[in-house]
Amino acid sequence: MKVNLALRLGVGLVAFVFGSCIIAGASIKNVRAGDWRLSVNTADGTVTLGKGARNVIVGSRAEWGIDSIRRDISDCGKIKVSTTANNDIFGNGTVVMLTGTGGGETIVQRFYLYHDKDYVLTDFTIGAPGGVELNYMAPVSSATSYEAFTRPGNNILFVPYDNDAWVRYKLTPFGESASESYEVTAILNSDTREGIVAGSVEHDVWKTGIKVAAVGTTAVDSIKVYGGAWSDLTRDVRPHGAVKGKDVKSPKIMVGFFDDWRTGMETYADLCALVAPRIEPFGSRPFGWNSWGKLQTKVNFDNASQVADFLSDELQQESFVNADGTVYVGLDSFWDFGLNEQQRREFAEHCHRNGQKAGIYYCPFTDWGKNPEAQVGEAPQYQWKELYLYHNGEPLQFDGAYALDPTHPGTKARIEKQIKEFIDWGYDFVKIDFMAHGAYESDRHYDPSVTTGVQAYNHGMEFIDSVAGGKLWINLSIAPLFPANYAHSRRIGCDAWADINNTEYSLNALTYGWWLDRVYHYNDADHIVMEGVTDGENRARLTSSAITGLFLLGDDLSDTGDPAAKAKVKRTATNAAINEIARKCKSFRPVEHGRGDRAADMFYYDAGDVIYLAVFNFTDHCERKLLPMHRLGLSEGFGYESVELWSGDVMNLHGALDTEVAAKDVKVFRIKK
Repeated sequence: MKVNLALRLGVGLVAFVFGSCIIAGASIKNVRAGDWRLSVNTADGTVTLGKGARNVIVGSRAEWGIDSIRRDISDCGKIKVSTTANNDIFGNGTVVMLTGTGGGETIVQRFYLYHDKDYVLTDFTIGAPGGVELNYMAPVSSATSYEAFTRPGNNILFVPYDNDAWVRYKLTPFGESASESYEVTAILNSDTREGIVAGSVEHDVWKTGIKVAAVGTTAVDSIKVYGGAWSDLTRDVRPHGAVKGKDVKSPKIMVGFFDDWRTGMETYADLCALVAPRIEPFGSRPFGWNSWGKLQTKVNFDNASQVADFLSDELQQESFVNADGTVYVGLDSFWDFGLNEQQRREFAEHCHRNGQKAGIYYCPFTDWGKNPEAQVGEAPQYQWKELYLYHNGEPLQFDGAYALDPTHPGTKARIEKQIKEFIDWGYDFVKIDFMAHGAYESDRHYDPSVTTGVQAYNHGMEFIDSVAGGKLWINLSIAPLFPANYAHSRRIGCDAWADINNTEYSLNALTYGWWLDRVYHYNDADHIVMEGVTDGENRARLTSSAITGLFLLGDDLSDTGDPAAKAKVKRTATNAAINEIARKCKSFRPVEHGRGDRAADMFYYDAGDVIYLAVFNFTDHCERKLLPMHRLGLSEGFGYESVELWSGDVMNLHGALDTEVAAKDVKVFRIKK
């Protein structure tokens, strides 16, 4: 795995306070670093973490175990506490180390406190002379209720493990039962935007789950952040794989308190990218087209080439090009049925003659034929059944495909042959799909050193990268949220089509996942389809993609495509001001969060001299939209010149934006600062 290994400890002139006191017969060790304070009860290893006057985590004990057998740090008797000055890739501060021994095991838990950061990191190691075997490790586990916020209006964020099956992000108010979140969560106040953000910054071994309960209005009653998550939402049918060794380490967990939960999510992403740096860039954000939008199973050499010519003749001269002055023309699934090998080469050459880049599609970790006894074409010494992942003797499957073991030499032979062919044929871009299959928890892997789904996924993705050799833009379609350091971009949600409900679905993922373009180079809002819906829905769908990431059309633009649909595309995809947003901006932030599992309706991007603001109406009637300027960080005492980019209308904003948006439509404002 490509991981930054500079997690070094050093000794420096770092100021901290280390004291102790006796409370009810227990020794309490107190440590301060910057605004952070940490209290450890040495009798049972219970930890309380605070920032300023605010409690962030109260009464947490490290927990570990295998399946239903669980232990925690209180089983280790008296806990020793020590501190060391620290200088690592995350910042400068103090490491607080808790050490205890019990039942033949030794625990060493570390808390990394930083003087000028809004976060703390923690992890722990369990060791034993005869080795340990664990599939559950929780660096944070508290069942002590504490007042986390000073006012009501608080919520818990559910982040999906992957983007399959049209799963949605969801916000649950305090007082209601919240779903377990994966990899990261935010606990936030709607009005102040203050928030606790907690999640794993390492994604090489464990699937991380976060469970939060809050039965009242302001108090968190329990919180647990642990490696070892598995459920139907991780697509697993068996428990998380066990990790074995003389010492076994938990995932490293970030816990932070932020004045703005959105900053907290971005900070979390930045830390993940420090641990596992992003893949090397491969050009500017792609503009282009993908065949799965409309052509789907009917894609062939003739209609795909005609689409490439339509893009060249009708759109590229009208501002529909990326910052490199090109577009990507992508063949999706069924290209292997619609084009013979010579045509596959000729299509890439055709695109290149047009000044375009050619894209193609692949599923490295799935078997759709489901013929276990057949020989693997790329590795005929194996039958397909030898490549499968299993539980209790049954192949693992989801979405109608069997899952392949990323560590198996037959799987690797398939990947190597196909990726090298793509490069040899002249392709520049590959969309790889159904990636989560490679991360399923399995009873075994071909490589015996690989015992968890995340380890297997890292193994497979690193191999894909090694074969691609930096010669392809790698775009993940259906895939886990993490690890993120093997691909240039990832679909932010599942498939999205033309109507306003699809736009809203895609924007649900942007509302809570915009920050992912800090661990990938770009997000991807899927293909933009315009046929069969209103012009307003076309504007909304195109805008949703422009403010998210990859900017890919999807209608049948071939000679036999619907003329009305092609006219819609020419009319909508040639708005120079919207295309400029897509060229120069990253993913937009939500202005406010949504309700439940619904998307926010306003998103913004601070471009320095201007702020771009997109305001959506998902309903079937005209809606008035009101936004005080201070929610954008602007003064309500000044006037701001604004242009609405779909109509060209100019308006002056004083104190607030007050506008009406037509049914199933959008307005996009460029506000001069």
